[in-house]
Amino acid sequence: MILAIPFLILGAAASALAQDPSGPAIPPAPTLPPPSAAVPPATGTPMAANREAELEERIRQLEGMVNKLATQVNKLSPPATPASATAGGTSGGTAPNPDGGGTPTATGTGGAAPSATGGASAPGQSLPPNPPSSKRFNSPATLESKKATARFGPGFEIRTEDDEFIFQFHNLTQFDYRGYQQGGQDPVHDTFTFPRQWFMFSGRITKPFGYFVSLANGFDTFSILDVFVDYDYDPKLRIRAGRFKTPFTYEFLVEPVQGLIIPERSLFFNNFAQNRDLGVMAYGRILNNQVDYAVGLFNGTRNGFVDSNDAKNVSAFLNWKPFGDEENTLFENLNIGGSVFAGRRNNLPAPNVLRTIVPIAGNAVAGTPFLAFNADAREVGYQAFWDLHIAYFYKQLAVIAEWGSGFQNYAPSSQVGNKTKIPVQSFYVEAGYLLTGETRSSVGIVKPNRPFDLRKGKFGPGAWELVGRYDYLDVGNEVFTRGFADPNLWTNSISMTDLGMNWHLNQYVKMYFDWQHSIFGDPVQFAPGRLQKTSDLFWVRLQLYF
Repeated sequence: MILAIPFLILGAAASALAQDPSGPAIPPAPTLPPPSAAVPPATGTPMAANREAELEERIRQLEGMVNKLATQVNKLSPPATPASATAGGTSGGTAPNPDGGGTPTATGTGGAAPSATGGASAPGQSLPPNPPSSKRFNSPATLESKKATARFGPGFEIRTEDDEFIFQFHNLTQFDYRGYQQGGQDPVHDTFTFPRQWFMFSGRITKPFGYFVSLANGFDTFSILDVFVDYDYDPKLRIRAGRFKTPFTYEFLVEPVQGLIIPERSLFFNNFAQNRDLGVMAYGRILNNQVDYAVGLFNGTRNGFVDSNDAKNVSAFLNWKPFGDEENTLFENLNIGGSVFAGRRNNLPAPNVLRTIVPIAGNAVAGTPFLAFNADAREVGYQAFWDLHIAYFYKQLAVIAEWGSGFQNYAPSSQVGNKTKIPVQSFYVEAGYLLTGETRSSVGIVKPNRPFDLRKGKFGPGAWELVGRYDYLDVGNEVFTRGFADPNLWTNSISMTDLGMNWHLNQYVKMYFDWQHSIFGDPVQFAPGRLQKTSDLFWVRLQLYF
């Protein structure tokens, strides 16, 4: 009797399914012969044998009915979803783990796990929370659906309709040929190279909070370039924290690298400026939008990621546009100001070799060395550098000049208490003039009046710009007299002259053509056993920025 209960239940389920108009028709259960009132124990008689045969036939009929019911139930039930698919996995992909990693999945549907609010988890995210998000608690939904628009130029951007969320992507590609008139140099060589390949991601996560992340390949080194978060509540006072451009020198903080008039920055910046660093900075625009300021606390390691010292450096920048509110006047775009950074250091010199056109992270092949510190030299004690700038833009003309000065204390590694203050003096003046009539209000991207195009009916020459710069750097003679460098191989002064032409094909593509002539105060080693008094570089750069 107990064995018959499951079959009776299945029979009832089959009858109910057969009456459901939404599913396929199920034939009624087959009619079984009525069982005998009682089955006495087998006694070996013919009657007992007949009763056993009758029972076996009824069991076979029951088994057939169960099989038919099972087939119909399987047709009506949805297929089970593998656990890996509900976790957001895809075929051949990975299922996200709570720590952000992933493990291979056996199967997948190409979909994503629904969130508590009906959205979907992005591939690679953590598993949906357990328990799910609930309006009863202050827990955000896994994803929030918002209407957004996409656009291009420059860069790709996705922006929500309420402007609360923004995502942008920019790319900078620079491809150089650097050919030297003086052959046989070592380690410097004529070379094709990528001085910069940057991938930049930026945007906003609600209006007060912005972010910027950039990954960079420079020559032969790949690294994180910038990672910072901005709090932008008021233009008069903004806060930035992370790794970013420090507020020192106009040419670095204000001039974007994709908009430089000369392909690379000055001798003073490349060899003594702070470059990028980790810290926190306050900045803004005040006094009727005529004054820009920035002040921050940083590790103090030039272009570094961690600090090997307890002391921190202070950097500050100030720029004033005295006639910035007077439109269409001769001095509307006049800028004057200065900057400073100072602190205490106790580390190896950075950079330990001073070069002509290579920033601290550059490869030795790409720029001529003119001063190399001895192996036992060490930066010890206070350092302080300051800078004054003037930048003027009027119609097609751009003129920028900076004077940089300061000092750095050095000591032998074995006698760190025996410090020597070594002064530094430098200046440069550069100018650019757009021959094809384009105008500018600052250093940056130039949009040609007639972009370069050879197609019929669309012909255009692009924008052509004549450029030049004179650059000078002097390091105190104490660097030799106190034994920090070899005067027989290196010089403590150098002047450089750049003359060239910039061709802006359109607002995204630009070419530099530059001849750079360097004169060393004393002959410098350009190959083992060989000295040179001058260096001449022919420089071509193709740049793409969007």
